[in-house]
Amino acid sequence: MQRPALFLIDTFGFIFRAYHARARTGAPPMRTKDGLATEAAYIFTNMLRKLLGTYSPDYIAAVFESAAPTFREQQFAAYKANRPEPPPDLAEQLPYVRKILEAMRIPILEFPGYEADDVIGSIARRAAEECVHVVIVSSDKDMLQLVGDKISMLNPAKDDAWYDAAKTVEFLGVEPARVPDLLALKGDAIDNIPGAPGIGEKGAVSLIAQFGSVEAALERASEVSRKTYRESLLAYRDQILMSKQLATIDTSVPVAVDLTALAAREPDRAALAELYRRLEFFSLLKELAPAEETPAARDYARLETPEAVEAYLDSIAGAGRLAVAVESHAGGELRQTVVGLAARPGVARGVPAAHLAHLRPLLEDASRPKAALDLKSVLVSLWRHGVQAAGFRDDPTLYAFLMDADPAAATPEALVERRLGRKPEAAVEAWADYALQLTELLAPEVERRGFRKIYEEIDLPLAPVLARMEQAGIRIEPEALGRLSVRLEADIDRLAAEIHRLAGKPFNINSPQQLAEVLFETLKLPAPSRHGKGKVYSTAADVLEALAAEHEIARLVLEYRQLVKLKGTYVDALPALINPETGRLHTTFNQTGATTGRLSSSNPNLQNIPIRTELGREIRAAFVPEPGWKLLVADYSQLELRLLAHMSRDPVLVEAFRRGEDIHARTAAEVFGVPLPFVTPEQRRAAKAVNFGIVYGQTPFGLAAQLGIPREEAARYIDSYFSRHPGVKRFVEESIEKVRREGITRTLFGRERPIPDINSRNPNARAFAERTAVNTPLQGTAADLIKLAMIRIDGEIRERRLAARMLLQVHDELVLEAPPEQVEAVAALVKNRMESVCALEVPLVVDIGIGDNWRDAK
Repeated sequence: MQRPALFLIDTFGFIFRAYHARARTGAPPMRTKDGLATEAAYIFTNMLRKLLGTYSPDYIAAVFESAAPTFREQQFAAYKANRPEPPPDLAEQLPYVRKILEAMRIPILEFPGYEADDVIGSIARRAAEECVHVVIVSSDKDMLQLVGDKISMLNPAKDDAWYDAAKTVEFLGVEPARVPDLLALKGDAIDNIPGAPGIGEKGAVSLIAQFGSVEAALERASEVSRKTYRESLLAYRDQILMSKQLATIDTSVPVAVDLTALAAREPDRAALAELYRRLEFFSLLKELAPAEETPAARDYARLETPEAVEAYLDSIAGAGRLAVAVESHAGGELRQTVVGLAARPGVARGVPAAHLAHLRPLLEDASRPKAALDLKSVLVSLWRHGVQAAGFRDDPTLYAFLMDADPAAATPEALVERRLGRKPEAAVEAWADYALQLTELLAPEVERRGFRKIYEEIDLPLAPVLARMEQAGIRIEPEALGRLSVRLEADIDRLAAEIHRLAGKPFNINSPQQLAEVLFETLKLPAPSRHGKGKVYSTAADVLEALAAEHEIARLVLEYRQLVKLKGTYVDALPALINPETGRLHTTFNQTGATTGRLSSSNPNLQNIPIRTELGREIRAAFVPEPGWKLLVADYSQLELRLLAHMSRDPVLVEAFRRGEDIHARTAAEVFGVPLPFVTPEQRRAAKAVNFGIVYGQTPFGLAAQLGIPREEAARYIDSYFSRHPGVKRFVEESIEKVRREGITRTLFGRERPIPDINSRNPNARAFAERTAVNTPLQGTAADLIKLAMIRIDGEIRERRLAARMLLQVHDELVLEAPPEQVEAVAALVKNRMESVCALEVPLVVDIGIGDNWRDAK
């Protein structure tokens, strides 16, 4: 390539084609958490980055279409009439494309009354006259007419295909100067250039090869041997000449070419970083860490002596917010724990646990505002070292989760990468600094978006409650699980032997590939569609469930898998996780683990132990209270259905709950048209599936699969339900429509969840979004209600100095332990606080169970 080089970008033409190319692939749309479409902007940004990084142009400009009518539209009113208006989700991205160009300091050019093609052609011609090599960056073949000795075309949409004169002839069959003649004959559907009816691309190329130009072909039309071509040339002479005029790029646009103004420049990194944050291009944001944020430019240090600690504490005595981080190793041994502190951005100190006594007054001072990333974990770490930390008011992970409802975006690591644009460091001093900077960045945004109330009343006070639950842990009986493990081992061996007998040979049941081979090739069972890179048959649970009704081996494999999972995940794993110091099992509760706002549990996950199977109940029987104490289980009765009644104000549903009726039997009577006393257990089961199916947006297909009935019958059940509950139907429709307008859904307490796919072009993504729009307000509100109840129960237990401890939360269920003399009082306290947590249109009902283990209490 000659130097210097000027790159001219056909901006809108490129992003329009790129947008539609992505849509044709069926890929899900790219959206920010608040629903802003970003795919075209992202594609364009990456094209720019690749262009600049690969070719390092000396000069560059991005050319836009004129908003004013062009001379072509004045000449031919139907010009580009077939080209649709930009879709709304593309149109909303165009201002961001301009902002990206501005942040990259790439000049933007446009000229009133002329298309981008004409501006590009005029600049290219004049620059070439000044011995500058011009590269036209476009995916539009019309531009190939400009190609010459000093002008090339680059198409990033085709793996950076380069076009010179020879490549143009190879691609189109005509030399660059004859591209307008080609389009004049064959037409161009995209720009609505009519061309010559009956003459396609092959015919146009042959005519140009024979006569040299459109004008010559028209003058010598009688010599054309093919009748349809000859008649078209004779009948549509004026139209063909007009088509050539429309297709010819005007290179005489009076636009000044100032190469110095088009010189390539370094981007405005700060502006680019702000845009990347707004558009959530977090992978790009990480590449923009400015020089002043390098480790060498920050003031981090470890304080190794009591004197150094005291001097530092004196220096920050008058500072406001203090950020705290804790780094622990080797099981949290005192000598290997370091506390990080930061009172000013970019300045942080680490204090080894040996000097923790010097920090205790400050950390326990409730009047000194503090911040921490993952506050709950910091509290647990400090409590283990005897520090009753207080005064924590800010947790950026909770802030981020409130704003985004995205577990992946609310982790400390993701916040540092995405919000600060840094690669996280391991040092505890860095994490204290991150906590401070993220708090200063996110706290005002939380205030602006109206989340302060839910943060102050639910999320922040819940953190110490969960910390106390994690610290308390729960007892399990390893001996009981050991006996169950032996039994399961025998059952697994028995099932394996039977599966091998049915297969006619031994094989690895845990290998999906070997299992697929046995089921679909050896035994010739009805095979699902192949998928994945190697086109392997799926042996997923839904595939086996579809086969299980008629094929015994599929049913046995499902049973085998369930036993293996229960044995490996719980029966064998739980005893190994008992803390040797406490003799108890300590799960970790995550406040930011589920998009609905529900708590999640990990290491181990105690929320997924099956409750409806005998084996699941036996595992729960191994969970026991403190010796001599009792376990207490408090469970909301049909919480989400009650919330459905409250939010829909459906009179039939509200009345049923107010009268304390069996809601599933009531629904069965309505759906099946039988008196309530004559509802059968099977009808009640079907009605229960309908009730919960409404909450979870179940389709007739899903309900049919669950109940084992024809889809038409399932559809009748749902239609009958909605006809009896018009308030529920209205709630479903209005919930979807509101989210379609606003892009977000909210709980009763104001927690938000963006649902950008509600207007997706992908029907599966859109259908899932519609179900989410209905379910999230119910499930999210249920999660908020039990969180509020936990805060109040914990507060009263501590205020009354009861020995009872809250141990677990499993969605709508709380597990506590209490000494026998306090059990009745604690049961009354818990039931009262849970049922009175919020005034609804229908009563909240809590079932209380007391027993010597989790199973019996449940």
